[in-house]
Amino acid sequence: MEDEDFDESMRKVNLIGGIVKDIASKDDCKSRLGMIRAEELLGNYDKTWDESSLKTVQNAGFMAYVERDAKQRADAKKKEIKQSDYFKTMGNHEYRNKNFEKALIYYNQAIDVRKDSCVLYTNRALTKINLGLLDEAVADCDKALRINERSLNALLYKAEALNGLGDMAVAKQVLADALNTYPDKTQRIQDYRKKLNL
Repeated sequence: MEDEDFDESMRKVNLIGGIVKDIASKDDCKSRLGMIRAEELLGNYDKTWDESSLKTVQNAGFMAYVERDAKQRADAKKKEIKQSDYFKTMGNHEYRNKNFEKALIYYNQAIDVRKDSCVLYTNRALTKINLGLLDEAVADCDKALRINERSLNALLYKAEALNGLGDMAVAKQVLADALNTYPDKTQRIQDYRKKLNL
């Protein structure tokens, strides 16, 4: 056997080995790629294997992966929201019954599951105000405002907590900011100002 024949035989062996490995892969894209390459090698395809075909299959595999990943993330987010909503509902129930310690536990659990909910932070802030945890309430309002800078409840609760801490000048400024942000909610903000004696 001449060197050229040997080299060609080894190329085919390596090609077939690569195809078999791809077909056996747990990666759907590689497995499909292996099947296409095998069909072309066996002559079941009319076209020849080229780099653009490989890129098309790789792109299709990548898109399938992206779609699968997006679906998994969406399903996980739905589950997260459902679990968080359960804890929030329980916290709301305990809050209405003035069981602030229990409400705080439920809001903590809800936030542990879902850290991107402005409402959870404002609910927990109000609960902390009722428990006298004013510094923590201000921190929760700040977190809520980072999520939604236009949260009226976060502004009102922050003003209340600051007022309770004796920082009346900053509390007044927060309420003034609320009035500028929500001119249509003037009555609610003024009522809150009267409640706080500011």
